[in-house]
Amino acid sequence: MSNDDSSAAALIQRIKQKDAAALAEYIRQHHQQLGGFVRSITGEHLLALVEVDDLIQEISAAALSGLDTAPLDQYSPMDWLHQLARRRVVDAHRFHFDAQRRDANRQQSLHGAAPSGGGDSPAGLEQMLAASMTSPSAAYSRDVRMVRMQEAIGTLCDEQQQAIRMRYADGMPTKQIAEQLGKTDVAIRVLLSRSMRQLEKILDDVRPSR
Repeated sequence: MSNDDSSAAALIQRIKQKDAAALAEYIRQHHQQLGGFVRSITGEHLLALVEVDDLIQEISAAALSGLDTAPLDQYSPMDWLHQLARRRVVDAHRFHFDAQRRDANRQQSLHGAAPSGGGDSPAGLEQMLAASMTSPSAAYSRDVRMVRMQEAIGTLCDEQQQAIRMRYADGMPTKQIAEQLGKTDVAIRVLLSRSMRQLEKILDDVRPSR
């Protein structure tokens, strides 16, 4: 085995032992490869709206935050990163193109009465949640609402924060969250719904006007 192969194997072993620094180095070394994969699964319409490097940053942040529970006994680090990448691309597609439809609906409502705090779809809030949890530095520079989102999340109890992070930052399905938190799927759905309403109420004063 060459020195390069030996170093690569040692790095992967450290990642399997939940070494965050090793994971960060692995992502750095394989940035180009990961970028190529992201491009291959991202449609042209979405690529016109988002940068591949931004998606990689979000994937990296999600990987680092989810390393402790990563199924690295079943997948190689790259296969696991590919899974996270697929979730990120699906989420980004939903966020961007659903947001366009919501903006059209909001414009229609502005010709009549202003939308109430409880009538808005929570999907826009989900986008803010994902951005505030996976790319804080970009979020802070991009929009003051992201700063408020970070503050609002901090007002939730630990269980709410954990469930929200698993769902919106790590992209986990509610059934998997329920298994990890020792609750039923219905209980997790109720918890997430209640938490979203609570965040919407806290952030009502910075709700986008269009």
